[in-house]
Amino acid sequence: MVLTKYITISYITIMNYRTGAVLIACLSCGVSAQTREHAEASIVLHLPAPPSVVFPLFGPVRESEWAPHWNPTILYPLDRSQKAGMVFTTGHHGQDEVWVLTTYDETALQIKYVIVSEGQNAAQLDISLKGIGEKETEATVTHRLTSLSEAGDGFVKDFAGQFPLERDHWEHAISARLRELMRP
Repeated sequence: MVLTKYITISYITIMNYRTGAVLIACLSCGVSAQTREHAEASIVLHLPAPPSVVFPLFGPVRESEWAPHWNPTILYPLDRSQKAGMVFTTGHHGQDEVWVLTTYDETALQIKYVIVSEGQNAAQLDISLKGIGEKETEATVTHRLTSLSEAGDGFVKDFAGQFPLERDHWEHAISARLRELMRP
């Protein structure tokens, strides 16, 4: 029993250090001490499958099943298992982004990421699922961005208006994959 508590505390401590390391990396990018642009936007998706089927499709490995251009480079863990602490990179608008999967909780139906695009922006992406009946899921996807530089200000300003426009695409793409998975 004591060993389990120690491991849990150590894991939480490690996750806090990882999150802190990402934030330190942001600060070391030459961010000046001034207020930058910030935006927050959410979309709500209605998906034709129970949360147990939907949930893994929002993880970094299985997202490619509905987003064909999604191709993360997994840095940790080597076995590519979708779990809290996973670190990977993606290319976005010609720039590498570092992603940390901070929460992957199948019981609470929550997935959370911290994303840093060096010198451009830092973001949080939160995904919460809720079962609706036996065969549907409501997914709330909330994206928060803060600019890290003048160069990132314009992107962040545009983001709040652009992200909600992606809702129909996300819902259609994920629903198509779910229908494939749910076929007998």
